[in-house]
Amino acid sequence: MGKKNNIICDYLEKPERFADFINGSLYGGGQVISAKEIEEGQTVYSKAARSRDILKKVCREGSYILIGVENQDIVHYAMPFRCMEYDVLEYKKQLKKIKEDYRKARERKKEMENRATAAGKSKEISGEDIAGNTAAKTAVSTTAGAAEFLSGMRKEDRLSPVITIVFYHGEDEYDGCRNLHDMLDFGKKNEIFKQYISDYHINLVTAKDLEEKNFQTGIRELIGFLKRRESKEELRKYCEENERRMREMDEDTFDVISIMINKFDFIEQKRNYRQEGERVDMCRAMEEWGEDLRKEGLERGIEAFVLDYLEEGFGKERIVAKLQKRFSLDEKKAEDFFIKYAPGLPDGK
Repeated sequence: MGKKNNIICDYLEKPERFADFINGSLYGGGQVISAKEIEEGQTVYSKAARSRDILKKVCREGSYILIGVENQDIVHYAMPFRCMEYDVLEYKKQLKKIKEDYRKARERKKEMENRATAAGKSKEISGEDIAGNTAAKTAVSTTAGAAEFLSGMRKEDRLSPVITIVFYHGEDEYDGCRNLHDMLDFGKKNEIFKQYISDYHINLVTAKDLEEKNFQTGIRELIGFLKRRESKEELRKYCEENERRMREMDEDTFDVISIMINKFDFIEQKRNYRQEGERVDMCRAMEEWGEDLRKEGLERGIEAFVLDYLEEGFGKERIVAKLQKRFSLDEKKAEDFFIKYAPGLPDGK
């Protein structure tokens, strides 16, 4: 995983941001889940040597749903399979736990019955006598039927649903497959079997297609910057239009935006932009960046100016005079620029 993917993962780990990301990207800003409903999920499937980027439990009304987010800054052409594999591993883990719970419950029941026999007592041990999980309480009092024994779960058992979202924040267009069928080569003659082959659709969310107004946390500014990162002018306008939020940006958002737009020096100079309450003034950082760009552009123009006049046969004295006039420079500054871009040349005409 690259640095940009890593920082997005860290950024979305906070429950408030994770809830905001789901609400803003899937539900148009509707407040479907809240931070207080979110718990950590297990991201690593050790035996399969697989690890999700983010996995959270959304707990509500005695049950939960698992939501995973895979962050991508590069197109992944096998993403439907990757998401399907992650989801299958999660369901497999849940099923394994159900089987394990039943096994432990049977062992515990047998142990208690043996103790009762040894003590000279005869008692039928029920699930309610065994401290532990719900599976134990509902399963151990009777012998499982053949179908349940074969399945490792009872008819009424249910797994918790899993959703995987692919958040693509790369600069190129996402041109990868969005479902399993698109990855399969049916050919012409095998197309007839397509209806019998289960498809697997990925939930793809791309930064450029999101509406920043649908988010309430710093994700709003993050999306705003990602959508405009190719144009410094658009970034400048965006900062001006959202000045209040930009001047009171939280530090985490400031850091992640700086990295995503390749402005690592913003982080190095962050002390110059700090505000009260652990806030950072992004507007000031952008203004200084704009000034640096202006100076950089000015110097490129001066360099081209000097080289052009040298090609025309002008010497130092006349070029320095023209620099003063053209760029409103004093003689010393104009001479410094001449020396910088035409070192070692003697005075000319």
